Amino acid sequence: MANRWCSNLFVRSVVLSAVIVGPSASPAWGQDLSSIVAKAREQTENGAFADALRTLSTLPKSDLPPTLAVEAGLLEATAALVTKGEAGGQQACAKAVVAAGYDPEVARDQSPKVRAVCRAAAERVRKERIDKAGVKLGDISVAAPEVAWQPVRLSADVEKAPTWLRVVARVRSSALEGSFDLPLAPSPEGPLRGTLDPSFIRPGATLEISLVAQDKFGDLLVTSGKQTVAVPKREALVSFGDVPSAARVFVDDKPVEPDDSGRVAVEPGKHEVSMEVGEASASTKVEVERGSIARVALSPQKGGGRTLAWIATGSAVVLGSVGGVLLGTAASRKAEIEDLAKNRELGTSLPATSYADIKARDDERRLFSNVGAGLAIGGGVVGALAITLWLLPSGRSSAPAKKEAHVWTTIEPQIGLGTVGLSGRF
Repeated sequence: MANRWCSNLFVRSVVLSAVIVGPSASPAWGQDLSSIVAKAREQTENGAFADALRTLSTLPKSDLPPTLAVEAGLLEATAALVTKGEAGGQQACAKAVVAAGYDPEVARDQSPKVRAVCRAAAERVRKERIDKAGVKLGDISVAAPEVAWQPVRLSADVEKAPTWLRVVARVRSSALEGSFDLPLAPSPEGPLRGTLDPSFIRPGATLEISLVAQDKFGDLLVTSGKQTVAVPKREALVSFGDVPSAARVFVDDKPVEPDDSGRVAVEPGKHEVSMEVGEASASTKVEVERGSIARVALSPQKGGGRTLAWIATGSAVVLGSVGGVLLGTAASRKAEIEDLAKNRELGTSLPATSYADIKARDDERRLFSNVGAGLAIGGGVVGALAITLWLLPSGRSSAPAKKEAHVWTTIEPQIGLGTVGLSGRF
């Protein structure tokens, strides 16, 4: 009976021991994760690389704190590099790269050999990051410049752009050393867009532009397709629009031949441009800035000079002057009416001036006021017309300029009691 009781007690003790000891055999069960990493670090420093790998294998495969995961990955890469070679080291360090947010320099504080395998691992997993996110870069479109020093607009289509993705246009210029990146930003229409600064668009330069996907650490993918842009040597243009086939075009009195679009290359600055069609001509002055296109609309006309402009100017001055005289007369009539209304007969408070006289003066005042205001307004309208005529392009003649005949405008006011009028000679 005693033996049987002892046997049962032994069995119960073994089972209880198994229950207590069993869970401790599972990886990292009941132990601090930091202590496991610390133990692996000590083993690595002592050269026990195989033991370090076994210790690190007890860590959970996921849900590790990022800092701890990075250190564990670097320790595993160091141990695997010794025991398994470069391939094993790269595979182990890939874990550290991912845990560090795809930092390609995660092993910056490690030995040169570990840094080398980690860079190789980073290159592989960073490319895989683009594929896993489903990012697809389309072709880049470039609006070729018409002149040098002109802004150049770029656009590109990108499919599935995660928040961490940064897309840039990498530009190389034959006129500048190295390359520079232009960030592309989303537009309301959808494609990514950007504008190259005019300072990069040098005369005669050749630009090579490619699309690059990046994250905060640098390049992830560089597209193989490139756009090549040849920058024109011309720095400014004057555009005449549709030029008649029989027209002759001049810039600073020198004949020029517009291209099919009616444009002529000029130096930046001020120029006098003109066009002749038969006996009709027109000219104007333009100022063209570097990297710009000045558009000019010339309508050749026969002769005429500035005659209409002079007539309109003279008419505006005369109408304004006469209107001012009439308005001044109306103001004086008002003062006379007030004085007449104040006059009283001696010894009485009765008005000394009859109502008919006061009314006649008031009628004159109203007439002068209305006509004066009308003439002043008319003078303003004619003045605006004169300004327009002066601003219109003047005619150009290849022959020496002839002395212009001046046409004088004469307008004489006729003012009388109860009447007002104008007489003139044009």
